[in-house]
Amino acid sequence: MRGSGCSLSALLLASVFFLTACNEGDSAESSPFDFDFRGAIVEPVALADASADAGKIFPAFLETTPRGCGFPAIKNPSLLDENSSDWYTSHLKAAKERPLPDLAAATPEQLHIRFLWLRSFDHPMVVRIDEQANGGAVIEAKRLSGEGGYEPGEIAEHLNRELTPTEFREFKALLGRSRLSNEPAAKCDAGMDGAQWILEVVAGGKYAFFERWTPEKGVVHDVALEMLTLTGWDLKPLY
Repeated sequence: MRGSGCSLSALLLASVFFLTACNEGDSAESSPFDFDFRGAIVEPVALADASADAGKIFPAFLETTPRGCGFPAIKNPSLLDENSSDWYTSHLKAAKERPLPDLAAATPEQLHIRFLWLRSFDHPMVVRIDEQANGGAVIEAKRLSGEGGYEPGEIAEHLNRELTPTEFREFKALLGRSRLSNEPAAKCDAGMDGAQWILEVVAGGKYAFFERWTPEKGVVHDVALEMLTLTGWDLKPLY
């Protein structure tokens, strides 16, 4: 991935949003249903096409993009249905967050990444890292007083600090290794209780969305867990 004459930022953006070629056996008219329950890989969207409807936090295209799950007798659901959108939005609004493309509008080529952690019976958390024009980065985190599966409550704990150069360099290296563009936007497993892990990324003027249910490993899990760890807060119970 490294090469002489390429900046670290350029390598990072290429790593995060590098689009892989289709497998040799793929068909141009492949089925919208994924019988392996892996979900669909969704190409990052230009910020101009990632606007949110009034009163919403998440881009409108997520509610019309197929998730890539289901069976022939069942309609392929959207990547983000209305109920989930309202649920996630209520927690982000309680944390006084805005749509990530709006927050990134002044520096859209820089890295902006936000993680929303909704554990059914534990306090919700929001962690956001914003790269600055000078090459540094700021981490902002909010812990709410409610429960992730129920009412969000209000901001109970707030962190805002600069990442050290080493912290940000190591985080960007993790992102570079992650190849998020090879990951399905959402998988097809779900459950009544557990935790929703919602990761949004803006980099290189494009927006990407990832959702997981109670992950124990994987790329999205690793990136989000590193963001949580950088807060220095107690993360128990971790699920």
